[in-house]
Amino acid sequence: MKELINSYSQSCTLVRTRISELTAQRTKLAESGDYRSIQALDLERRIRLLYTEQSQLRDIIEHLSAYVRSVERRAET
Repeated sequence: MKELINSYSQSCTLVRTRISELTAQRTKLAESGDYRSIQALDLERRIRLLYTEQSQLRDIIEHLSAYVRSVERRAET
């Protein structure tokens, strides 16, 4: 179970990195006034989806961690 949590944590880190990359790309294009490229690459939607995915990953990690703690508490008694 802990390996699964670690895997989700790594995925969350990768999503966070991708959000940063896309946000930097969007900012660079906006600063140069290239709003057509922002729309063509659909950056706003992609960034929103990644934020949603990151939130879901955090929820899963939280749920799995709570389950592991619960099982460990039961094992102690």
